[in-house]
Amino acid sequence: MIEILKRLGFRPRFCVWELTLACNMRCRHCGSFAGEPRPDELSLEECLDVADQLAALGCEKVTLGGGEPTLHPRWWEIGRALTRRGVRVNIISNGWRWTDEHLARAREAGLANVAFSLDGFQPAHDAVRRKGSYERVVRAIERSVAAGTPTSVITHINRLNSNELRELRALLAGLGVSSWQLQTGNPTGEMGRHHEMVVAPEDLLWIVPLIAEMRRDRAARPYVLAADNIGYFGRHEAEIRVEASGIPFWIGCRAGCQVIGIESNGNVKGCLSLPSSRHGDDQFVEGNLRGKTLAEIWGREGAFAYNREFSEDRLGGFCAVCRYRDICRGGCSWTAFSRSGDRHDNPFCFYRQAVVTGRLDLLADGDEPSPEELAFSGRG
Repeated sequence: MIEILKRLGFRPRFCVWELTLACNMRCRHCGSFAGEPRPDELSLEECLDVADQLAALGCEKVTLGGGEPTLHPRWWEIGRALTRRGVRVNIISNGWRWTDEHLARAREAGLANVAFSLDGFQPAHDAVRRKGSYERVVRAIERSVAAGTPTSVITHINRLNSNELRELRALLAGLGVSSWQLQTGNPTGEMGRHHEMVVAPEDLLWIVPLIAEMRRDRAARPYVLAADNIGYFGRHEAEIRVEASGIPFWIGCRAGCQVIGIESNGNVKGCLSLPSSRHGDDQFVEGNLRGKTLAEIWGREGAFAYNREFSEDRLGGFCAVCRYRDICRGGCSWTAFSRSGDRHDNPFCFYRQAVVTGRLDLLADGDEPSPEELAFSGRG
């Protein structure tokens, strides 16, 4: 499948940009250890130049994130610079200090969407974030919906909220939320210190069917989206993939192929979620925008090699024998690395867990496990 991406051409179509690492929360599942701003964050002038560079490279969508992006003193000017260049822009906020002024700034910037992080009902959400944060983010959602602003919610699935998902969707529907993205919390950053919150790989065997069930009801709201770290393959694969891709199955991690992440100090990664110096591991940092242009970093020979130069002999564990290995390439890079320390060995996989636990009823028609897959699972 990487050959298809090569033929399409490597282009940073989607970018997640950490405007600042400053944050007014200290969430127990924060992957980036957010809190204080980096000491060397890009200036406004540098950010506006980066916005021009993203547009020039054909970037189609930018998500402004953090930290808490609204703590960047000129976040809306950066968003406006992108939208004026024809880039679709949205922002993800924790909602703690979201006001009518923020809504006005969002409209001024031409943002296509505002998204808020909501991690369950009050007990679960406040336990993950901070006391009183549930009430504040619900008010932020209500304020945005009332203003006619397209409003989304993002939820990290963890052990505190995993049994609330159906009821949480009903709450969001009542609030008027248009779309809802679900993603699993990975044991990295702060969540690496709170393994008691992390769902187990075998939990995918009920999480994936539940997401498929909720997506199947297209008339219900909010519209449900499964993030790229949820999957892969099995009986429900086509139901959980985003139709906009035009392909009803996972085509592998696109970090460094069609996706790019920018840290607030100008570091460039294939995906913002991948570790860097704050995690004691900067192997995924491809360069810094103060030293080279985005085009130079993106086009450098050997860049993003973990995906662009993929070969099956890099795969480990079950991934090395999986029937989908050439397509999947180990699933989400961030999830694989955080779970196993190896970008190319991912235990957080629906197909893998169905095979190793003997739940063959969850596989797609024709997915009879191979002798190699059965041998790995101890069932050969």
